[in-house]
Amino acid sequence: MAKQSGLGDGLIVDGTNLSGDTGSLGRIGGGPNPLVVTGIDKGAFERIGGQRDGGIEWSSWFNPASGQAHAKLSSLPLINRMITYQRGTTLGKPAACLVGKQINYDPTRGDDGAMTIAVQSLSNGYGIEWGEQVTPGVRTDTGAASGDGVEFGYDGEDYLALPGASGDYASTPDAAALDITGDIDLRVRVALNDWTPAAESTLIAKYTATGNQRSYALAVTTAGALIFRWSEDGTAEKTETSSANLGGLAAGATTWVRATLDADVGGTDANVTFYTSDDGVTWTQLGAVQPVGATTSIFVSTAVLELGGQTLGTVNRLAGKIFRAQVLNSIGGTSVAAPIASAATDTVTDATPRTWTVNGNAYVSSRTRYGLQAYLQVLSFTGTDVTVKLQSSADDGATDTYADVTGGGFTQITAGPTSERIATSSALEIERYLRVVTTSVGGFSELSFVVVVAVNLTETEF
Repeated sequence: MAKQSGLGDGLIVDGTNLSGDTGSLGRIGGGPNPLVVTGIDKGAFERIGGQRDGGIEWSSWFNPASGQAHAKLSSLPLINRMITYQRGTTLGKPAACLVGKQINYDPTRGDDGAMTIAVQSLSNGYGIEWGEQVTPGVRTDTGAASGDGVEFGYDGEDYLALPGASGDYASTPDAAALDITGDIDLRVRVALNDWTPAAESTLIAKYTATGNQRSYALAVTTAGALIFRWSEDGTAEKTETSSANLGGLAAGATTWVRATLDADVGGTDANVTFYTSDDGVTWTQLGAVQPVGATTSIFVSTAVLELGGQTLGTVNRLAGKIFRAQVLNSIGGTSVAAPIASAATDTVTDATPRTWTVNGNAYVSSRTRYGLQAYLQVLSFTGTDVTVKLQSSADDGATDTYADVTGGGFTQITAGPTSERIATSSALEIERYLRVVTTSVGGFSELSFVVVVAVNLTETEF
């Protein structure tokens, strides 16, 4: 994106559009106040972040008309004001929002005759918040409506979304490096829609029944256990299942899972061991080691390597999200496949390198895990009632239908102008696209409003 000027901006205070009466903005800023914690052994200051702060300062032209700058600003109310600065007034443009106290209204009459007023507002409780406009500047609805989606979340955690239907999977072609015949190590970071799925759900597999090209696969059973499948000849199947299961995980919970095959233990046996992890580094064994009863090997098949299914996404399909995976030649050995979902490129990347294709209605998206804050400015309203709320989708509604954001609804509006700030749970996952919808019980004929959303890319406290 190219550099921009400040032309075409907007300023709204408590539901009143003061853009035309605002000549300039002097400060839009804030952040944590630095606390000096310098030790006597230091040669420079040490500082840590303290309480949040923020402020917006601007210069207003004197306009005594009803509903304009003088009437709005000269009252200097003791209660909080809500101020929204719009950097441009189109969908997706940045905006800064502040809940705070207006602390002055200072007119100056220059010797050239100009009458300007200095205004300053300081935050109260939240600090300055930058977000994106999910309305195109000021949006006007004349009845219940759904707005266009705005993309958020590239700095969140990307994932491969798998709806669970036939043909929904990602794959990379067969390659010599994937034809592991002995010890193998499979790892997947995954979130199942249900950790006791209605049917066995494959995480990663080089395994197809077509032409008896079975090599290896890791899946979750209907009981929530991990199961490792392999074949020594491409036809006959061998399996080992974890003695403990993952059924205690909540629907949609994310975890790392892992299975290792030691194909030759002392020349008399083979072992399969299962693990879980929070970070993919420190592993906890899941249940007991599963002895095979004899040494074993893995068939060299021509099957593709798949995420989310077997036999080109037609067998044991997974419904949920896969964030990343890894295939290692030997236990803790050389990585031969390392797929990672990348919303930035709308595909699955792999540093080993491998080329992945996303098939069917599977898609790559992104999420953040720390909730959002949203600001509503209602400039005018005619009617009985209207409710403004946020909805989210992983792919702008293409296959993932927009649904209400939990805690993303503003208070029902029956009069304007008005303004409101809301915040969801700080642990709420926010999907890649957000839009604004309006609904009504008794009907309305006109609503002019602005909504700005700040999605938290890191854990945020106020």
